[in-house]
Amino acid sequence: MLGFFMPKDDIFFERFNKVARLLIEASERLGVMLNEGGSFSEHARFIKGLERESDEHVHFTFQHLHKTFVTPFDRQHIHKLVKRLDDILDLTEAAATRIELYRPKEMKEEAKELTALLTECVKNIAEMVGLLKDLKKNTGRINEISVEIHRLETAADDVRRKGIARLFQEEEDTRELIKWRSIFEHVERATDRCEAVANIVEAIVLENS
Repeated sequence: MLGFFMPKDDIFFERFNKVARLLIEASERLGVMLNEGGSFSEHARFIKGLERESDEHVHFTFQHLHKTFVTPFDRQHIHKLVKRLDDILDLTEAAATRIELYRPKEMKEEAKELTALLTECVKNIAEMVGLLKDLKKNTGRINEISVEIHRLETAADDVRRKGIARLFQEEEDTRELIKWRSIFEHVERATDRCEAVANIVEAIVLENS
């Protein structure tokens, strides 16, 4: 019976996809911000605009969830999925804001590596949520993507730890150390939320297989 109703409401899938595209745009812009090492206010403002757009999609989705009787899968899973997607963008925006506020003296390579890993994570997230509309057909590919996201998150955690270790070993300016530790942690936490999204999608697959 659930399968009969699923094709009639594409709104949830449309909003998942829209937020996922914003994630890619934001992480790529953060990468540009770090690689250019300038125009901090312009980049931060652009990413903030993406974060606000994501909030609008999230609010709309929650309202629609409240009004809709039949949903593609469990309501709690939809709620958690949208919230975690939005968390990724919130943390990306927080990292950009800190770069704008702190204006560090130089761009650390670990921050660039972390952002590159985040970008790969969100590209995988975008593909994964795009496959949810035809869940049974795409189960195999979804599981492959999930494995890759877990791998990327582990790699990001390693980069964060190495970056912080190097800060304590080499950075003589305590203020710079504090700035970069905060930036590293926000970007790495964004990859954590990517892993959380993968976990939610794995639960959806299991429940609907």
